[in-house]
Amino acid sequence: MDPGPKTLVSATHKVPQPDEAGLLLHVRERRPQGLPPGGAGRAVLFVHGATFSSGLWDLRPPGLSFLDAVAAAGMPAYALDIRGHGRSRSTVMESEGGPYARAGDAIRDIDRVADFLSAREGLARVCLLGGSWGSITAGLYAATLGRDKLERLVLYAPIFSDRNADWLALIADPSDPSRPNPALGPYRRVGEAETRMRWDAEIPLQDKTLWRDEAVFRALLEDAFDADPMARDSEPPAFRAPNGTLLDLFEAFNRRPLYDPGAIRVPVLLIRGTFDPTSTRADATGLFDRLASPVKRYVEIGEGAHFVSAERNAWQVIDEVVGFLGRPLAGQDGYGVR
Repeated sequence: MDPGPKTLVSATHKVPQPDEAGLLLHVRERRPQGLPPGGAGRAVLFVHGATFSSGLWDLRPPGLSFLDAVAAAGMPAYALDIRGHGRSRSTVMESEGGPYARAGDAIRDIDRVADFLSAREGLARVCLLGGSWGSITAGLYAATLGRDKLERLVLYAPIFSDRNADWLALIADPSDPSRPNPALGPYRRVGEAETRMRWDAEIPLQDKTLWRDEAVFRALLEDAFDADPMARDSEPPAFRAPNGTLLDLFEAFNRRPLYDPGAIRVPVLLIRGTFDPTSTRADATGLFDRLASPVKRYVEIGEGAHFVSAERNAWQVIDEVVGFLGRPLAGQDGYGVR
């Protein structure tokens, strides 16, 4: 989606997270020029998945910044790096032996930034979008700490509680598949080769460029490398991603959900790509059926994989998200179901 003639203003924030010494949460902001903090009726917070951080929502090739699209629609947009991800770097992650930053940590980060955003924008409630592993953390937040703080919820590439043998083969202990691999350290390193291999495997065409623009792929990687000061210390470059996410995925893919959808009553949009092997149709529709929200939608994007938000059909995802977040809800006050 082209944000059109509106001029947008960018800012970054470092929000202290007092539950871990020295931790500052990095937050990107985008808003229409001339719209002061407190001047909008709605604001949106984006939460990333298990590997790539907030840069996924702010790719610089034209039309692929969700922050731009939401801000151009008149809603200030913010994107958070959960602790250990992106520019929210942690010395604790370096010192811990086991996987760092699980969903329980993530929802405290979301809560801290949601409070910051509410105070900055003068709003009692904010909108929240979480993608992939971020759909777990966003759903958990909506069902617990954020029950009275959210206006609307978007779960992109939602993961909830469907057995996924391919993912479990990567995460489980080779000698005991009933438990996670004990060799998992606090984080893993991710580079171009493994990113390309995973993404290519999801696109059912020989020519991957028919679905994915190479410039977008490069922009995503470069942002991730730039966000980690140690990424370019290796050759080829590789950024650090916390492994606590993998423990959460291990639970979800073993049909042990991390939250109760029956506790969520705000309007919800679920959206996924048809060819996504991580967020399956069975999982997404099963989650949809269990949501208590009286206003809920399920949308599937054809010719899209797990990263459809960064593929050539990303404009469809952007249109659905902006439409759902921006429009009044029939029969309601325009600010969601209370």
